Amino acid sequence: MQEPAPNPEVPLVQRVALPAPRKPRPGFWGAVLWCLLFIAVQLGCAIGTITIILVVHMLRSDNPSQFINEQLSQFAKAAAPTKPDEPPRPPVPTELGQAIAYGMLAAQVGSLGLILLVVPRAVGPGWKRQLGVRVPAGLHVFLVILVLPAFMILADGIQELFLRLTGITRPAANEALNGTFGTVPGLVTFLAVAFGPGLVEEFWCRGFLGRGLCARYGMLLGVVSTSFLFGMLHIDPSHVMIAALMGAYLHFVYLATRSIWVPVLLHLMNNGLAVFLALAPALQDAAKSFQEDKHGLRAVMDLASLGLVVFASVALWTSRAEVIRVPAKDGLPDANEWKQEYPGISLPPAGAPEKLSYGTLSPAAMFLAMGSFGILAYLLSQLGK
Repeated sequence: MQEPAPNPEVPLVQRVALPAPRKPRPGFWGAVLWCLLFIAVQLGCAIGTITIILVVHMLRSDNPSQFINEQLSQFAKAAAPTKPDEPPRPPVPTELGQAIAYGMLAAQVGSLGLILLVVPRAVGPGWKRQLGVRVPAGLHVFLVILVLPAFMILADGIQELFLRLTGITRPAANEALNGTFGTVPGLVTFLAVAFGPGLVEEFWCRGFLGRGLCARYGMLLGVVSTSFLFGMLHIDPSHVMIAALMGAYLHFVYLATRSIWVPVLLHLMNNGLAVFLALAPALQDAAKSFQEDKHGLRAVMDLASLGLVVFASVALWTSRAEVIRVPAKDGLPDANEWKQEYPGISLPPAGAPEKLSYGTLSPAAMFLAMGSFGILAYLLSQLGK
């Protein structure tokens, strides 16, 4: 019996359309809830640690009730606002200062535990690849170190302008809290103020939240919403706006380098240097000269800082990390072809025909960035004179 001839209009191999992959989470409101949990963990760890340390000091004192009252009353005086003609505030009590410092360190440890618990499960087995947990290019590390002073000076200038326009004032307690770190070892200060926040906030905001928000709303809205939430995490109204702007630049660095470690480095250097300047007695005169603009150099410094940030950013972007396709040797399509499903910085899995490559650095941008840095370094050297 003769078999019927195949119908030429019916393809021999039919492709079955696969459902589009589900976009990563969280969305915006999910990210808000995650941020509330993040704050709750930090506050819980900090308050619990502070309470335990104070209770230990209280039990060791001759009069526990008097000890607690003295600690709280002295802290209230240390955190109270003062006028220029009034005597300086007293320091934070040593015992309470130590408790607060270790409480802030505990907050970072608790946040890190939350990240290790949530992120691998929420993102999946390839979470390190999705978040760019990889060794960055040496050039990119050099560029963020180069841009650090300009990044801090511009942030300070924008912050001062914002406070003048809005009438918002910095809480007096902020300065008192800086003094608490003079009572603990330097390693505790570094971990609690620099390394801890730089690590946990970048993994949580740029890595975890930013991945979902950029995937769902596109790169621009994703970065804006991530930066907004990053600013709100800082709670202090006088610091929310500048934190959001700094977060946006950190996200730019993240996208250009495709490595979470580069924004972590810039973040921790910014925090660490800020606290170091606040605590180092030898630099107090230079810091005061900068704030009061005694030498009349602030406008020139801001201009040099702006130039450094712009030129270093161009250099960073022209040399940015990109995923490129490696053509197959036989010219046939590769069964392991990988395509990024959504906006972000995810890297191809092992075995895919794609690889990470770097763009061509703009020599002009690099030259101008180095020149701007030299000018800024000279201007900063004049502050202590």
